[in-house]
Amino acid sequence: MAMIAISAMGFLLSDGEKRRVRWIRAMRRCLLRMHDAIRYEQPGLSDLLLRIDLRATQQEKELTRLLHRCAKRLCPCESPQLLLFFAEESARLPGYGVLSEEDRAAFEGVLAELGKNRLNEQLRLIDSADERLRAREELLQREGGRRARLIRTLGVSLGAAVFLILV
Repeated sequence: MAMIAISAMGFLLSDGEKRRVRWIRAMRRCLLRMHDAIRYEQPGLSDLLLRIDLRATQQEKELTRLLHRCAKRLCPCESPQLLLFFAEESARLPGYGVLSEEDRAAFEGVLAELGKNRLNEQLRLIDSADERLRAREELLQREGGRRARLIRTLGVSLGAAVFLILV
């Protein structure tokens, strides 16, 4: 029983690496939607956030809900502080915690600047953030696969060791 439990812990921990990649993909899709909306429709900030409706993965659904909650908080504000609202809302979301500071930096950097700059600057900022997230996604996919295999192997090995000790 202990062997199975420890092995399962290894598999559970290795799944965190995959979740990081899925969160980054969700952020990239969100940035793409923001880019298109800003370029063609030019909505206000809260309208922009409410127009994002991603539902392909669990991470996209959670990011959509998170941005919608931020948009609802922005409506009554005279000087919106989107990044502050996003930080408060994301702190309540346990799945967002799998991301490192480096993973979140590009996406949150865009949120800090949305609505403050001219249209072309916002589009350039979104493109730059998307490129950084793409590079981060590729790096995590390469390293994450190796790390996930290592964690699973360690879990199975520790489970076998505990089994041998208990026998």
